[in-house]
Amino acid sequence: MAHPAIKIDTSVPATKRDLPDGDAALDVGEQGDPRLEAGYTDNVPPFLCQSVSEIHDKFEDLEWIQRSRMADGLLSNDPSHPFALEGDPKVKARNRYINVQAWANCRVHLRVPEGECDFINASPIILRDSITQEERKYIATQGPKHDNLAHFWHMVFHESKEVGVIVMLTQTFEAGREKCAQYFPLDSEQASMILSEDESDSLSNENGQQEGAALWGKVTLLETTFDVKSRSEIRKLELSIGSESKIVWHFLFAGWADYSKPEGSDRQALLELINLSASKCSPDNPRVVHCSAGVGRTGTFIALDHLLCELESGQLLQVADPEIDPVFDTVNSMREQRMMMVYNEMQMQFIYEVLREQADTKLGNYPAPNDESVGAQGEERSSKMAKLTDEADYQPASKPELEAASDRVPTPTQSWSGTPEVSDNE
Repeated sequence: MAHPAIKIDTSVPATKRDLPDGDAALDVGEQGDPRLEAGYTDNVPPFLCQSVSEIHDKFEDLEWIQRSRMADGLLSNDPSHPFALEGDPKVKARNRYINVQAWANCRVHLRVPEGECDFINASPIILRDSITQEERKYIATQGPKHDNLAHFWHMVFHESKEVGVIVMLTQTFEAGREKCAQYFPLDSEQASMILSEDESDSLSNENGQQEGAALWGKVTLLETTFDVKSRSEIRKLELSIGSESKIVWHFLFAGWADYSKPEGSDRQALLELINLSASKCSPDNPRVVHCSAGVGRTGTFIALDHLLCELESGQLLQVADPEIDPVFDTVNSMREQRMMMVYNEMQMQFIYEVLREQADTKLGNYPAPNDESVGAQGEERSSKMAKLTDEADYQPASKPELEAASDRVPTPTQSWSGTPEVSDNE
């Protein structure tokens, strides 16, 4: 029996740490502050002992590498180039943000009749286990748009195995702006969502046959729960396409507001969500992860999922060479597969911070989050907790907000393939 819809308060104002001077400044005394103190570095790998200034430099390196990729792809004028972008107006119309697009040769292809546009702003991400070389698979995608809901569910159906898993890291609206369409049933009162497709933009079913526009598929809510530990609404859905159906687990995380990063109990909840979502599928069954643009929070989640597995296996603790930085390498690898992954510097710092905390816990440098000294709700951090730096006035570099594609309609002579100047937490 389905539970009533769970309401989550997302109106709590967030500290905008990645905004330019004049907005909220970094409060160095607040709990969850991203600064690492000196000390407790015994057995901690060098890449987790870096200052925020060093991390800043590495993030800038990633930004330059990304600009070089985009320039090479553009100047090559070669559609087979690994960093080529598609200029078809139908492709551009399906992007939620103007400059956030999937690489043409590293994206999901919808199963459509020959001659139809098969584009969806979604990228397969593959990261390898450093010991077994086993692939960990993900799909990073933008939040679905109202006119492309069927495309999203089509992808989920065909790209996942016997069970699908979706991790949603944004609310549908944040700060008064739409971040994602309502693409799944909310409660038992309207438990089914019919998926129809315009005749001019047809999709195909499992047998390659075109479905009629009246009824392409259906998403049905089977049950809803709220998991306190992961601070997530969890929905068990049935996705039906023609005569075929499969179960899809949907996780909606409530602890990551725009222009912020998870702190205190929200941070612990994110770690719970990573583990819980992973438990619903095997590493070779890609979790579909999205925020709004599918690069910021999405990239941060995927990087943490992979790197925490590496930490758990002990591999990260064995990195003794100061020239080796698994965080940098992971983010760089993800950006080769989808542009802008781990979008801003604050998110990059957050990855180092979480890994340092978990490494120190594993090494016994301070109590685990469920220790009594941390507090009943996990809000208080231990006095021994590592912090990224003691630079009291340091603030991550800011970037402008993302510009929604619907906010600016291109003229026939206007190009959408310029250098990305996009931001916020996505």
